[in-house]
Amino acid sequence: MDDRSRLKALGGWVLFIIPMLFGLYFFLLSTDKTDLEEGAQVKLIAGAFAAPGTPWDADWQIFNKNLLAANETGSNFDVKLLIRGEVGGEPISMTNVRRNRIQFGGFTIGGGSAVIPEMSVLLSPYVFDSFEEVDYVMDNHMLDVFQPLFAEKGMVLLRWVEVGWAHMYARDPLILPQDANGFRLRTQASEAAQVMMLSLGGDIHQMEVGDVIPSLQTGLIQGGETNVVIYAFTGLSSEAHHLTLTQHSYDSGVLVANKEWFDSLSPADQEQVRNAFPASEESRASVRKMSDGLLANLRSNEAINVYDLDDAQKAVWKEATKDNYKQIIAEIGGRSQEIYDAMIEGREDYRRRVSKKGAQ
Repeated sequence: MDDRSRLKALGGWVLFIIPMLFGLYFFLLSTDKTDLEEGAQVKLIAGAFAAPGTPWDADWQIFNKNLLAANETGSNFDVKLLIRGEVGGEPISMTNVRRNRIQFGGFTIGGGSAVIPEMSVLLSPYVFDSFEEVDYVMDNHMLDVFQPLFAEKGMVLLRWVEVGWAHMYARDPLILPQDANGFRLRTQASEAAQVMMLSLGGDIHQMEVGDVIPSLQTGLIQGGETNVVIYAFTGLSSEAHHLTLTQHSYDSGVLVANKEWFDSLSPADQEQVRNAFPASEESRASVRKMSDGLLANLRSNEAINVYDLDDAQKAVWKEATKDNYKQIIAEIGGRSQEIYDAMIEGREDYRRRVSKKGAQ
């Protein structure tokens, strides 16, 4: 056999063997992948900002405990909680959920609005008068509105969570809107927070939660807005001794998951994740109970000044912020008007129900 014949014969074997090798490789690869999928752990890194000892911290521990318990009945979760702000501020954490760097997160409406700007509409001042109104509207009217917006950003909105009424705090008395004129005020990333502070004549400084205490200590800021639990737990009350119970907006917060990750779970594991947190009613009750207890402690602390507003004072706050929602809608755009209309319709639906029930 001459050299040309040998090369021709060798070439035939190569053409025969190479496809067989590739076929064997992909067969082994697919077999290994199947074996891995059947025995693989479901990686779940959760990001949030939950101070130790708060109801939110307790809820995250229950979340972790329930998922670990699910492993005993067929699931295989590998849970890592980064709930002390280790992932960064809320806008960064939300972005990490979108990119599947972390799979799960809990965020305030204010923080979440950095990714879903329309969420800020929910913080329009003086829309709600009571817990009952908030709960009814959020559960029955707003969840379906926001879930498609989260899906467009690669996330699944699972439920609302409790945060609380927003009030004003400051280093000096800030009882009426005009008292804030010229104050250096901290804001979140949300449009509503910024519009709120500007409507008071404040000089706004946007910053993350972790920067607030040092900024108060150095005088970079003089006040801002927060809820009672955060005010009492994070040291704000030690640096800003004046808390005015304006109750101007309600921050419900969200639980979200990366959509690609969540969709890859089995239906059973999806249900485990959905139900791992305490029920909404239980979570709300625990936050509100703690808020009431902390507020009572603040009132008894001689170093803290807590101001309750009478009807006339609250009317002044409402008048000063009455057009905020228009500016929020104009600056955000998108589906903001639709969301505001749905929120107001939900509130009126609740009030009609209460009125009808009272007339019976």
